[in-house]
Amino acid sequence: MKAYTVNGLSASGTGPNTAGNIIGSGTIRPWINFLLYGFRTNPATTDQQVRCGLCNTTGAGTAGSAATPKPRDPAEVAAVCTAGITHSAEPTGTNTQANYFMDFDLNQRASKEWGCADGQEFVGALVASNGIASVMRGVTTAIVESCVMGWRE
Repeated sequence: MKAYTVNGLSASGTGPNTAGNIIGSGTIRPWINFLLYGFRTNPATTDQQVRCGLCNTTGAGTAGSAATPKPRDPAEVAAVCTAGITHSAEPTGTNTQANYFMDFDLNQRASKEWGCADGQEFVGALVASNGIASVMRGVTTAIVESCVMGWRE
């Protein structure tokens, strides 16, 4: 399988705000195997918890930018899956608890890295415009989530 990475930022807000959405097709679906979460905004004067998640999406939403997936091997061809970042309209499914693979909290001053062994990936549906999104679900003061998403297809 080919492997790719994309870097994304959410729009500033209190959530839900999608940092990145990897969108599959009717023939290729994303297999998420690496995530790195952080926050681009300066920490608030008091520490605050940020609710983050990784979820299935059933519609691409409106991305502020279409990020170009970067092949992890420079000899690979361009990705079939597409990526959207800094959404102005959230992908469908990002505020539905049943769609979340992971739903966790981070301190605004922290970062989180997640990786998996082969066969343990989070996998998107084999349906056009469906994907997997990294979402800052909620926080008390507006922030910007930063996320690096790695996948195979």
